[in-house]
Amino acid sequence: MHTAVHRKARTFIVETWQSQANLSLFLVLLAITVFVLPALPVKTERIALYGNVVYSLILISGVAIASGRRRLLEAAICAALPALAMRWAAWLRANYATLIWAEAFSLLAVAVIAWVLLAQIFRGGAIDMARVQGAVAVYLLLGAADAFAYQIDWFANPAAFDSNEGPVKSFVDWIYFSFCTLSTLGYGDIVPTSRMSRSLAIGEAITGQMYLLTIARLVAMQVSGAAETNGTGRNR
Repeated sequence: MHTAVHRKARTFIVETWQSQANLSLFLVLLAITVFVLPALPVKTERIALYGNVVYSLILISGVAIASGRRRLLEAAICAALPALAMRWAAWLRANYATLIWAEAFSLLAVAVIAWVLLAQIFRGGAIDMARVQGAVAVYLLLGAADAFAYQIDWFANPAAFDSNEGPVKSFVDWIYFSFCTLSTLGYGDIVPTSRMSRSLAIGEAITGQMYLLTIARLVAMQVSGAAETNGTGRNR
Protein backbone atom coordinates (compact mmCIF):
# COMPACT_ATOMS: atom_id res chain seq x y z
CA MET A 1 0.00 0.00 0.00
CA HIS A 2 2.71 2.44 1.03
CA THR A 3 4.79 1.44 -2.01
CA ALA A 4 1.90 2.15 -4.39
CA VAL A 5 1.20 5.52 -2.78
CA HIS A 6 4.89 6.41 -2.92
CA ARG A 7 5.05 5.41 -6.60
CA LYS A 8 1.99 7.49 -7.48
CA ALA A 9 3.32 10.48 -5.56
CA ARG A 10 6.70 10.25 -7.28
CA THR A 11 5.05 9.93 -10.71
CA PHE A 12 2.87 12.96 -10.00
CA ILE A 13 5.87 15.04 -8.91
CA VAL A 14 7.92 14.04 -11.96
CA GLU A 15 5.04 14.73 -14.38
CA THR A 16 4.32 18.08 -12.72
CA TRP A 17 7.99 19.09 -12.90
CA GLN A 18 8.22 18.03 -16.55
CA SER A 19 5.03 19.93 -17.39
CA GLN A 20 6.23 23.12 -15.70
CA ALA A 21 9.69 22.81 -17.26
CA ASN A 22 8.15 22.32 -20.70
CA LEU A 23 5.85 25.29 -20.18
CA SER A 24 8.82 27.44 -19.16
CA LEU A 25 10.70 26.33 -22.30
CA PHE A 26 7.61 27.12 -24.36
CA LEU A 27 7.50 30.64 -22.92
CA VAL A 28 11.20 31.16 -23.58
CA LEU A 29 10.79 30.11 -27.21
CA LEU A 30 7.84 32.48 -27.64
CA ALA A 31 9.87 35.29 -26.09
CA ILE A 32 12.70 34.58 -28.55
CA THR A 33 10.22 34.80 -31.43
CA VAL A 34 8.67 38.05 -30.25
CA PHE A 35 11.63 39.91 -28.75
CA VAL A 36 14.93 38.39 -29.90
CA LEU A 37 14.53 37.41 -33.57
CA PRO A 38 13.23 40.83 -34.68
CA ALA A 39 16.25 42.48 -33.05
CA LEU A 40 18.94 40.29 -34.65
CA PRO A 41 21.14 42.29 -37.09
CA VAL A 42 21.22 39.55 -39.73
CA LYS A 43 19.91 39.13 -43.25
CA THR A 44 16.25 38.38 -43.90
CA GLU A 45 17.08 34.91 -45.25
CA ARG A 46 18.81 33.92 -42.02
CA ILE A 47 16.02 35.38 -39.91
CA ALA A 48 13.59 33.18 -41.84
CA LEU A 49 15.75 30.11 -41.16
CA TYR A 50 16.12 30.94 -37.47
CA GLY A 51 12.40 31.61 -37.29
CA ASN A 52 11.60 28.21 -38.78
CA VAL A 53 13.88 26.46 -36.29
CA VAL A 54 12.37 28.29 -33.31
CA TYR A 55 8.83 27.80 -34.64
CA SER A 56 9.47 24.05 -35.03
CA LEU A 57 10.63 23.88 -31.41
CA ILE A 58 7.56 25.84 -30.33
CA LEU A 59 5.26 23.35 -32.05
CA ILE A 60 7.07 20.36 -30.53
CA SER A 61 6.97 21.94 -27.08
CA GLY A 62 3.32 22.90 -27.56
CA VAL A 63 2.38 19.34 -28.49
CA ALA A 64 4.23 18.08 -25.40
CA ILE A 65 2.06 20.31 -23.20
CA ALA A 66 -0.96 18.22 -24.25
CA SER A 67 0.78 14.89 -23.52
CA GLY A 68 -1.36 14.19 -20.45
CA ARG A 69 -4.70 14.45 -22.27
CA ARG A 70 -5.26 12.15 -25.21
CA ARG A 71 -7.77 14.17 -27.25
CA LEU A 72 -5.82 17.39 -26.88
CA LEU A 73 -2.63 15.55 -27.81
CA GLU A 74 -4.20 14.07 -30.94
CA ALA A 75 -5.54 17.48 -32.01
CA ALA A 76 -2.16 19.13 -31.40
CA ILE A 77 -0.29 16.48 -33.39
CA CYS A 78 -2.75 16.69 -36.31
CA ALA A 79 -2.28 20.46 -36.44
CA ALA A 80 1.49 20.52 -35.87
CA LEU A 81 2.62 17.93 -38.41
CA PRO A 82 1.29 19.64 -41.57
CA ALA A 83 2.44 23.02 -40.26
CA LEU A 84 5.98 21.72 -39.82
CA ALA A 85 5.96 20.01 -43.21
CA MET A 86 4.66 23.07 -45.08
CA ARG A 87 7.01 25.54 -43.37
CA TRP A 88 10.08 23.58 -44.33
CA ALA A 89 8.68 22.87 -47.80
CA ALA A 90 8.25 26.63 -48.25
CA TRP A 91 11.82 27.14 -47.04
CA LEU A 92 13.21 24.61 -49.54
CA ARG A 93 11.04 25.73 -52.46
CA ALA A 94 9.41 29.09 -51.94
CA ASN A 95 6.50 29.92 -54.23
CA TYR A 96 3.06 31.42 -53.77
CA ALA A 97 1.35 28.09 -53.04
CA THR A 98 3.87 26.77 -50.51
CA LEU A 99 4.19 30.12 -48.76
CA ILE A 100 0.47 30.74 -48.30
CA TRP A 101 -0.20 27.15 -47.22
CA ALA A 102 2.69 27.32 -44.78
CA GLU A 103 1.20 30.43 -43.17
CA ALA A 104 -2.31 28.95 -43.14
CA PHE A 105 -1.22 25.71 -41.45
CA SER A 106 1.00 27.67 -39.06
CA LEU A 107 -1.99 29.81 -38.06
CA LEU A 108 -4.08 26.68 -37.49
CA ALA A 109 -1.34 25.02 -35.41
CA VAL A 110 -0.88 28.10 -33.22
CA ALA A 111 -4.65 28.33 -32.69
CA VAL A 112 -4.86 24.66 -31.68
CA ILE A 113 -1.95 24.97 -29.24
CA ALA A 114 -3.59 28.06 -27.74
CA TRP A 115 -6.77 26.00 -27.32
CA VAL A 116 -4.73 23.24 -25.63
CA LEU A 117 -3.27 25.77 -23.19
CA LEU A 118 -6.67 27.30 -22.47
CA ALA A 119 -8.07 23.84 -21.74
CA GLN A 120 -5.26 23.30 -19.24
CA ILE A 121 -5.66 26.77 -17.71
CA PHE A 122 -9.40 26.49 -17.08
CA ARG A 123 -9.55 22.87 -15.94
CA GLY A 124 -10.69 22.15 -12.41
CA GLY A 125 -8.38 22.68 -9.46
CA ALA A 126 -6.46 25.42 -7.69
CA ILE A 127 -5.02 28.37 -9.58
CA ASP A 128 -1.23 28.06 -9.48
CA MET A 129 1.67 29.83 -11.17
CA ALA A 130 1.71 27.29 -14.01
CA ARG A 131 -1.76 28.46 -15.06
CA VAL A 132 -0.65 32.08 -14.99
CA GLN A 133 2.35 31.18 -17.16
CA GLY A 134 0.02 29.36 -19.53
CA ALA A 135 -2.21 32.43 -19.75
CA VAL A 136 0.78 34.61 -20.63
CA ALA A 137 1.81 32.06 -23.27
CA VAL A 138 -1.67 32.23 -24.82
CA TYR A 139 -1.39 36.03 -24.99
CA LEU A 140 1.86 35.71 -26.93
CA LEU A 141 0.29 33.05 -29.15
CA LEU A 142 -2.56 35.44 -29.97
CA GLY A 143 -0.02 37.94 -31.27
CA ALA A 144 1.76 35.25 -33.30
CA ALA A 145 -1.51 33.93 -34.73
CA ASP A 146 -2.55 37.39 -35.91
CA ALA A 147 0.89 37.90 -37.45
CA PHE A 148 0.25 34.81 -39.58
CA ALA A 149 -3.22 36.12 -40.44
CA TYR A 150 -1.80 39.48 -41.54
CA GLN A 151 0.79 37.78 -43.71
CA ILE A 152 -1.88 35.61 -45.35
CA ASP A 153 -3.93 38.73 -46.03
CA TRP A 154 -0.86 40.41 -47.50
CA PHE A 155 -0.23 37.41 -49.78
CA ALA A 156 -3.81 37.67 -51.05
CA ASN A 157 -3.71 41.47 -51.35
CA PRO A 158 -0.30 43.22 -51.32
CA ALA A 159 -2.09 46.57 -51.06
CA ALA A 160 -3.81 45.60 -47.80
CA PHE A 161 -1.19 47.48 -45.73
CA ASP A 162 0.66 50.74 -46.11
CA SER A 163 4.00 51.46 -44.46
CA ASN A 164 6.16 54.56 -44.06
CA GLU A 165 9.25 52.39 -44.61
CA GLY A 166 8.24 50.64 -47.81
CA PRO A 167 6.56 47.26 -48.40
CA VAL A 168 6.11 45.03 -45.35
CA LYS A 169 7.27 41.53 -46.27
CA SER A 170 9.21 39.96 -43.41
CA PHE A 171 7.41 37.96 -40.73
CA VAL A 172 9.26 39.89 -38.03
CA ASP A 173 7.52 43.02 -39.34
CA TRP A 174 4.17 41.29 -39.00
CA ILE A 175 5.11 40.27 -35.45
CA TYR A 176 5.89 43.91 -34.70
CA PHE A 177 2.62 45.16 -36.19
CA SER A 178 0.61 42.40 -34.54
CA PHE A 179 1.83 43.11 -31.02
CA CYS A 180 1.47 46.86 -31.52
CA THR A 181 -2.15 46.15 -32.43
CA LEU A 182 -2.71 43.54 -29.70
CA SER A 183 -1.52 46.01 -27.06
CA THR A 184 -3.30 48.93 -28.81
CA LEU A 185 0.05 50.75 -28.99
CA GLY A 186 -0.47 51.86 -32.58
CA TYR A 187 2.56 53.85 -33.74
CA GLY A 188 1.01 54.33 -37.17
CA ASP A 189 4.09 53.32 -39.19
CA ILE A 190 2.16 50.33 -40.60
CA VAL A 191 -1.49 50.99 -41.45
CA PRO A 192 -4.16 48.48 -42.57
CA THR A 193 -5.92 49.82 -45.65
CA SER A 194 -8.25 47.03 -46.83
CA ARG A 195 -11.51 45.95 -45.25
CA MET A 196 -10.09 42.55 -44.28
CA SER A 197 -6.89 43.95 -42.73
CA ARG A 198 -8.86 46.56 -40.79
CA SER A 199 -11.27 43.92 -39.51
CA LEU A 200 -8.36 41.73 -38.40
CA ALA A 201 -6.73 44.69 -36.63
CA ILE A 202 -9.94 45.66 -34.82
CA GLY A 203 -10.57 42.08 -33.76
CA GLU A 204 -7.04 41.68 -32.45
CA ALA A 205 -7.13 44.95 -30.50
CA ILE A 206 -10.41 44.04 -28.81
CA THR A 207 -9.26 40.47 -28.08
CA GLY A 208 -6.00 41.71 -26.60
CA GLN A 209 -7.67 44.08 -24.17
CA MET A 210 -10.29 41.55 -23.10
CA TYR A 211 -7.71 38.82 -22.62
CA LEU A 212 -5.57 41.02 -20.39
CA LEU A 213 -8.53 41.07 -17.98
CA THR A 214 -8.41 37.26 -17.92
CA ILE A 215 -4.70 37.29 -17.06
CA ALA A 216 -5.28 39.87 -14.33
CA ARG A 217 -8.07 37.72 -12.89
CA LEU A 218 -5.90 34.60 -12.87
CA VAL A 219 -3.04 36.46 -11.17
CA ALA A 220 -5.43 37.80 -8.51
CA MET A 221 -6.83 34.30 -7.89
CA GLN A 222 -3.32 32.82 -7.67
CA VAL A 223 -2.17 35.47 -5.19
CA SER A 224 -5.35 35.05 -3.15
CA GLY A 225 -4.95 31.28 -3.09
CA ALA A 226 -1.30 31.53 -2.04
CA ALA A 227 -2.24 33.98 0.74
CA GLU A 228 -4.97 31.66 2.02
CA THR A 229 -2.58 28.71 1.99
CA ASN A 230 0.06 30.64 3.92
CA GLY A 231 -2.55 31.87 6.37
CA THR A 232 -3.79 28.34 6.93
CA GLY A 233 -0.23 27.17 7.48
CA ARG A 234 0.36 29.88 10.09
CA ASN A 235 -2.88 29.10 11.88
CA ARG A 236 -1.83 25.52 12.19
